[in-house]
Amino acid sequence: MPKDRIPKGYARTRDGQVHYRRLGTGPVTFLLIHWLPLSSRMYATLMPLLAARGFDVLAVDLLGYGRSDPRPTNWSMTAWADNLEEVLTDLGCDTVVALGGHSGACVAAELAVRHRNRITRVILDGCPLFTPELRATFRSMKTAQRPTPQPDRSHESLVFNTVRTTYEHYLPGFTVTADNLERLWPAMIDYLETDFVSSAPISADYDLAATLTQITQPLTLLSAETDTLFANFGVARQLVPSARARLFPGDHPLHDINRAMEYCAAIVD
Repeated sequence: MPKDRIPKGYARTRDGQVHYRRLGTGPVTFLLIHWLPLSSRMYATLMPLLAARGFDVLAVDLLGYGRSDPRPTNWSMTAWADNLEEVLTDLGCDTVVALGGHSGACVAAELAVRHRNRITRVILDGCPLFTPELRATFRSMKTAQRPTPQPDRSHESLVFNTVRTTYEHYLPGFTVTADNLERLWPAMIDYLETDFVSSAPISADYDLAATLTQITQPLTLLSAETDTLFANFGVARQLVPSARARLFPGDHPLHDINRAMEYCAAIVD
């Protein structure tokens, strides 16, 4: 994946500086909230397509991810939502369309409920609705493995293997090939910039199902047939029958540079 030339900057908040990418001009601003443990870099292919459609496009690195400052120790989805509201104020964004994926969907939903006047529409791409067993597993993941020298030298491949596993989670059946190897390098950078701090317990402590029913803005639900959260797609639709819904065939188009236009058309529709 080539390095993007999207203009970048920092917004100042009480809890630290938040790094962002911003492109385009227009009366409507899209706020893009990334999946974890990635960063706004994941939207670099999508942003020029939205900007070309006449939108102002703002993609942020949540505190603790990408080039943003580390997040405070005691943190939550609510804290991320309030922090992003500060970002919008600092950057002069009165209202936005909020799009979040996976854990980022939790932040987008919370932002819509806590700061209704700032969010005109909500797009949730994959809804983390945990079973009790999965919630317990996530709560136990307080820190990621921090590398230390190992006799078998496995520390040398830890980051690569972790990112490969992440892609296997996002894309069931994923295997590293000459065609997709380039995808892993930016994700490795994103992973290293987390400083091996896990946000899994934050996700486990959040009840997205309760928040979904409180969203009053027009809501769109997205998913893909092979997405690991696909099973939650139908559950979310039952919780909010009035929501629009779009299911992508096969793998998620955000992970395929050749399908970026398909994703762009779906969220602009």
